[in-house]
Amino acid sequence: MLNDPFHIGSLEVPNRVLLSPLAGVSDVPFRRVCQEQGAGLTYIEMLSAAGMPYNNRKLGELVARDPSEGILGAQITGATTDILSEGCRILMTKGVAIDTVDLNMGCPVKKVVKRGCGSAIVKDPVNAGNLVRSAIEVLDVPVTAKIRLGWTQNMLTVNEVCHHLAEAGSEMITIHGRVRDNSYSDPVQYDKIREGFDAARAVSDRVVTIGNGNIFDLASAKRMVDETGCDGILISRGALGNPWIFHQILQDSEVQPTAQEWIEVVLRHLQYHEDFYGEGHYAAVRFRKHLLWYVSGFPGSRPLRSEIGSLDSCAEVRKRLKAYADTLPPELHRYEEIHQFKQGDYDPKYEMDRDHDRGIEHYEEV
Repeated sequence: MLNDPFHIGSLEVPNRVLLSPLAGVSDVPFRRVCQEQGAGLTYIEMLSAAGMPYNNRKLGELVARDPSEGILGAQITGATTDILSEGCRILMTKGVAIDTVDLNMGCPVKKVVKRGCGSAIVKDPVNAGNLVRSAIEVLDVPVTAKIRLGWTQNMLTVNEVCHHLAEAGSEMITIHGRVRDNSYSDPVQYDKIREGFDAARAVSDRVVTIGNGNIFDLASAKRMVDETGCDGILISRGALGNPWIFHQILQDSEVQPTAQEWIEVVLRHLQYHEDFYGEGHYAAVRFRKHLLWYVSGFPGSRPLRSEIGSLDSCAEVRKRLKAYADTLPPELHRYEEIHQFKQGDYDPKYEMDRDHDRGIEHYEEV
């Protein structure tokens, strides 16, 4: 089923395994690698509608598309219909072909929700629907929405929000199966995701439903489909250092890449990264988090992980990666001799999210 194409409005997507717009991660090089492994649809990382009028280097890097990208979505968040519609209008003038726009109603970052954006939107289901309508009015591409189950466990608004989103004309609804103040260690509430989808389908039989949360392998992908009845899945943290997850799910396989396959993809990602950002220190620093995710699952990786912070150029990174790969049997499968990543090991995404207050610690009420 996940191999089947589907439509978001008039847009045809080749399969139902999508890549989430990940803050600080979903740039052109990373998207290209995931697309090559089979990701049916990828997104530019979340944009602030209020920040769209300001043209700076970071915005230029975010709003970019490689010619190899067959389909590309953008994600944007805004607290009011005026702000959101203006942000959407500006986005479409940036000279980048965007095939679909997703409205973020799930981001838990404190500085985002303080402005009434992200997951703060799910506190007001009527406003959620109005935001969809305002985006549809100014866009000529399909409009979709990504939400959480609610603000807190005592404020589960998923059913009401999904009703209003479907009523407003959202072509696709993605539900992350946690509330805003949950952490990654809290379980995904599959039953609540299903209830939200049922609420949307009661309004519109054409809305596409996408499940999100804790999809790290083939088994968890199947669980999301089986327990929620979703039409497709959205991969988030499961793709970090593991773009092969798309191929594995689409091929119904649990086979991990060999050392030879692993190094080929990592070096190709590095080349895409260098092509996009240049060769110097800035590019090397931006690639460090990817290295920390990639360099696991094979014996003898610890010394390399400890060196990553001192590698100052892509040339140094390439040289060190090749030297490490030469120590591995080419046909050795990843995690064949090393256990899967265990909580308590260093996880740079955890560090990124903690720094940005993304669902790691308990939140202050805002």
